[in-house]
Amino acid sequence: MKAMKTIKKHLIHILAITAIEPDLFEQPYSQNAVIVCTERENRFISSGILTHVLILPFSDVEEEAAHGAFTKAHARVIIRFVESLPDEVSDIYVCCSKGSSRSAAVAAALLRMSGRSDKDVWLNPYYVPNTLVYYRLCREYGLFVTKRSVRRLKKRNEQAFRNAQSGKPCKYERWQIIS
Repeated sequence: MKAMKTIKKHLIHILAITAIEPDLFEQPYSQNAVIVCTERENRFISSGILTHVLILPFSDVEEEAAHGAFTKAHARVIIRFVESLPDEVSDIYVCCSKGSSRSAAVAAALLRMSGRSDKDVWLNPYYVPNTLVYYRLCREYGLFVTKRSVRRLKKRNEQAFRNAQSGKPCKYERWQIIS
């Protein structure tokens, strides 16, 4: 699939599914979209109050052949969902079980797809983006990303984590909002 254009620049929130509660949203519900990357339930999401919700569970594995691994079909569903959001949607909340791996990878790819830098995800020591999810989502959208370049991003992420563990200053927060 070849990228026709970049997607709209949404405010992107990365968090755990347990954090999705009615008082989380600063905008009216119709101006928010939620992408759920886990099979874990959330009563508020299940209530049907939110207008734009994609529930697409897949396993948090990085091996392509692993059971439940992120596929090209998963990537196409996410891309279609984001491309079909109405202009009024300003925020996208991406969540998985812990808010650190699958959701971070989807958020990083969405940043790239909208023409922005994904470094605030990869350099945040609180995130460990799933490399398979990131790679497949970017590639399916038509962005040039190699497995080698994704391995380099993973090494930078691991270094950010080591730096944070050693007490070096860090500008990042646990649940990052990326504009």
